[in-house]
Amino acid sequence: MSLLGRVKMAATAALRAFREEYVSTSVYNEEDFNDPDARKVRYDILWAQYENTVYRDIHSWARTYKTRYGLYQYIRSIYNPAYRLGEFWKAHLWGGQLDLDAGEAGALPVVTDNEALRPFVAELWKWSRWDVNKDIMSLHGAIYGDSILRVVDDTELGKVYLEMLYPGLVTDLEKDPFGNIKAYTIEEERLHPVNQSRTVTYRETAEREGQLVVYRTYLNDAPYAWNGQASEWAEPYGFIPMVHIQHNDVGFDWGWSELHACRSKMHELDDLASLLSDQVRKAVHSSGYAFVGAKKPDTSPTPSTYSTRRTTEKSASLGKPELGREEANAYYLPNPEARVEPVILPLEVEGYLMHIQEILKDFERDYPELKFDALRVGGEVSGRALRVARQPTETKVQQRRGNYDDGLKRALQMAVTIGGLRNIFPGINLDSYEQGALEFNFADRPVFSNDKLDEYDEELAFWEAAKMAREAGLPLSIFLARNGWSEDDLAELEASPEMQARVGLMENLQ
Repeated sequence: MSLLGRVKMAATAALRAFREEYVSTSVYNEEDFNDPDARKVRYDILWAQYENTVYRDIHSWARTYKTRYGLYQYIRSIYNPAYRLGEFWKAHLWGGQLDLDAGEAGALPVVTDNEALRPFVAELWKWSRWDVNKDIMSLHGAIYGDSILRVVDDTELGKVYLEMLYPGLVTDLEKDPFGNIKAYTIEEERLHPVNQSRTVTYRETAEREGQLVVYRTYLNDAPYAWNGQASEWAEPYGFIPMVHIQHNDVGFDWGWSELHACRSKMHELDDLASLLSDQVRKAVHSSGYAFVGAKKPDTSPTPSTYSTRRTTEKSASLGKPELGREEANAYYLPNPEARVEPVILPLEVEGYLMHIQEILKDFERDYPELKFDALRVGGEVSGRALRVARQPTETKVQQRRGNYDDGLKRALQMAVTIGGLRNIFPGINLDSYEQGALEFNFADRPVFSNDKLDEYDEELAFWEAAKMAREAGLPLSIFLARNGWSEDDLAELEASPEMQARVGLMENLQ
């Protein structure tokens, strides 16, 4: 079953009663936040925020959710930045073209002293479709707050690959002090293997017993051989081939979504914007009519003496899916002179918009990636202004990358080890990791793509600084050495007439 199919199946089986504790963390009580059913509901809510359906009644928890937060009954996702945040992390966490040869370039440049390791990693890139799945994992991790990577040992195909697992399927996870998984339990609703007309609960457990990993599978709590061979088997891996990556690790068992800390502001913005939009809608065709000197009809659906609704419909219909949004009041006023007058709402749009803008500015302070994006698309902005604006964003992305890079590295090392065990990767065995044969890292890489004009501005600023240093009495060679030039670079500078001419040109810039 596809990842999306598993997500839908798990969401269907998830506990639907919403409780605020499910989306909040407490240093005194982590149970509600870590509970499997709580996480399923939380993941469902966070994904609905990303796809802008969080307030829609297509979700069984939506009405309770709106009531608990005291939100306007017709609230919509108007200013919700969840989609932009998700797309930002999808594009920038591991963004860019993947080097399918596992070289020292691209989105995940591999740095290693063991060149024989590269072709193995390259095979894993291809078998795992990592050029595509790396971005999906970045998106899901940023939205859910958790990512699960499992190494699949496919003996029938003779391949090993990385599989993303919906974190809501993992109902229990035990780790050692170093973050390595010691045991896990997976549960999901599946079609019955014999009777396809009903669903059953599939459960899989894995635990370490010495160097062995013991797997067990169940159907509705009874042992069942889902693989067609056995309900229990053991593999001599020496590790459980699964990695849990927290998007924002704040010290709890499960991670924070990128949306976690801004949910209340999202609600406030969407609440205000929805109210304002609906009031504008009403003001466009007036806020009702005053029937001066006319008697209220006896067919009024309300007992009020002085007001009623223009519609007599009591429930939503195809023609009026949301009662109230387009309704206007009718007022019957005792007066001998009969006439009809429209009632116009005094609507201070500018004041409301200013309040909304202040909340949006606070969003940008919390999320520098949103501020940078607004500057980037806002028109003529200097390269220096963009560089300064993106510095907090780069720092944030680099911090988040640490968890992801480390988790991916460990998953790849596990996959290479299993590949050696299955004779897929020659020269690799279960001792290769301890011997250092699998050691590698992902090199530092820019968060944003390089712009040639930015590079020119930086180079120009560098040589202007060199000129100022020289005028202050600092020899050029010392200035260059302090700024990272090697002895070979300096020797090439002295020996090259072209470079000397270039330096002279730069130094003479006014």
